[in-house]
Amino acid sequence: MLSNPLVLSILAAAAVIVVISIVASFLSKRREGRFLRQRREELRRQQGYLAMQQQELERMTRRILATSSTASIAGFEVLRQIEAVFTDGHPSPNRAIDVLKAMAAELGANAIINLSSERLPSGKCLARGDAVLVQPHPLVRETPPAADQ
Repeated sequence: MLSNPLVLSILAAAAVIVVISIVASFLSKRREGRFLRQRREELRRQQGYLAMQQQELERMTRRILATSSTASIAGFEVLRQIEAVFTDGHPSPNRAIDVLKAMAAELGANAIINLSSERLPSGKCLARGDAVLVQPHPLVRETPPAADQ
């Protein structure tokens, strides 16, 4: 039976098919491994970039001295209104306010007045306010009354 040329050619074809499928599987896994390594490296770069953005946001947020939901800030004198600022699409009101503070700081403000935030029906949060430049009120010192001598 093994001497039959038809059987030998069928066995040879089957062996070739098995070898080709093994090689194709090996090459496919190798290509997939390379793709996964590249994807992991891209994710590491993105995470590094996001961490850098978060640090920059925190740094810019620290430039804001005070915020107020009204048109004035206790203890500060508003020198100049710079611009109205608005941000939306954030996961929490605190995050929206932090981004708003960073935006105001980028404009040169050191405070925000008329600050408000709200959660939208979509679950995302927005914040808005007026970026302003403030300075502390000058200290008013009362002179003590002269003692009678």
